[in-house]
Amino acid sequence: MNTQNTAPEASVVDAGTFRNVVGHFASGVTVITTVVDGMLYGTTASAVSSLSMEPPMMLACLNRSSSTHDRVVTAGYFGINILAEDQSDLAFHFGRKGEDKFATVPHTISPEGIPLIDGALATIVCKVDETATGGTHTVFLGLATSAEAHDRKPLAYYRGTMGRLEPVKELNAYRATRNWVLQRKTPLDTDLDIEEIAGATRSEVAHVGNALVKLESEHLVFRTEAGTFQSTPIDAAFTDSAYDSRAIIESGIIASHMDKLSNEVIAELRRITAELGRLRQQSEADLDDFLALNVAYHDALVGVAGSTQLSDSFRRLGVGTVWRQALTPAEWSRQMDHTHVVDLTEALAAHDTVAAQDALAAHTAFGKTLAREVVTRHGGTV
Repeated sequence: MNTQNTAPEASVVDAGTFRNVVGHFASGVTVITTVVDGMLYGTTASAVSSLSMEPPMMLACLNRSSSTHDRVVTAGYFGINILAEDQSDLAFHFGRKGEDKFATVPHTISPEGIPLIDGALATIVCKVDETATGGTHTVFLGLATSAEAHDRKPLAYYRGTMGRLEPVKELNAYRATRNWVLQRKTPLDTDLDIEEIAGATRSEVAHVGNALVKLESEHLVFRTEAGTFQSTPIDAAFTDSAYDSRAIIESGIIASHMDKLSNEVIAELRRITAELGRLRQQSEADLDDFLALNVAYHDALVGVAGSTQLSDSFRRLGVGTVWRQALTPAEWSRQMDHTHVVDLTEALAAHDTVAAQDALAAHTAFGKTLAREVVTRHGGTV
C-alpha cells in the first residue's frame, strides 16, 4: 500500500509563536562539557533528553556556532551536567562566550577525562555514537559510559524562567494573572474572579490570590471596600514611570555589560529587529506578534546581565496593555515605528556605548510620547 504523504505542503510557524509555545515545555537545565588537548569547554543547553535504555543513550543538541560544539565533535565525548536548584548562576556563566569558563568553577575530571561540575544534581558522560543535523543545531546521540546522581533538587526552566519547580509555578501564575489584568480580560470597574483566572490560566487558586496581592503592591490592582480586587486604570503618569524605569535598567546594562554582548546575542537582536520590520510591512500581521517580538528583543538585551531578578523586574514594567487596548489593527503598524530599535541594534553590534545610549533614549522618548497620546485619546486612562 502506498503510504506517501499527499497532503499539501504545510506552512511554517513564525519564530515568535514557536518560541512562545515551546517555552511552555518545562525542562531541566544542563551544561554540556568536554575537553580537547587539555583545554576544558562547556556551554548551557536545555535541549537534552534520554534516548534509550538498551543501550543507555542520551541526546544533546548544540548550536553549531558554539565553540563547545566543535570540541565535542573533536573529542568524541561529552558530559551532561544536570544543574541543581542553587546553580542558576552557572547556567548564565556557561551561557556566555568566553575563554576558560572553568577557571572559577569547582569541577572534577571523570575517568574519561571529561570535566564534571561539582554540586550538580546529576552527571552523565557519553561517547558520541551518531550525529544528525537539524536547522542551526547538531544532534549528538551519545552512549552513556558513566552516570551519577545526587540527592538534590533540580533547577527548572519554564517560559524563560529558571528556578525551583514550585516557585516557577507561582511565578508563572503571577505573570499570567498580570497579563490578565493588563489585557483587561476583566473590564475596569469589575471584580476580578480569582477562580476564573486560575481556570483560564491553568494556575492554582492560591497562586492567583498571591499574585493579586503582589499586583496590589505594584498599583496594578486595588482592593475594594468589599474586599475584592479590581484593575487600576493606567494613566500617562504610570506609563511615563514604566518607560523611565525600563530605560534605567537597559541603560545600566549598556554601560556595564557591553563586553558581554556575544555574536550570538547580536545575531538574535538583528533577527528580531528584521522580523519587527517585516511585520510592520504586512497588512495582515498581528499586533500581539509584534509585541511578543518586542518583549523577546528586550529580554535578550537585559538577559546579557545574567540576572534573573533584573530580568524579572524589567518584565514587570511592561505596558503592552496600552497598545493592545488602544491601537486598532489598521493603525498599529503605522504607529509602532521601530526605527530606534534598528539604531540601537546597530550601535550594540558596533559596541558603541554612546550611540547605544542615544538610541535607547530616543526609543524611550518615542514610547512615552506615543503612550501619552494613546491614553489621552481614550479619556486619560486605559
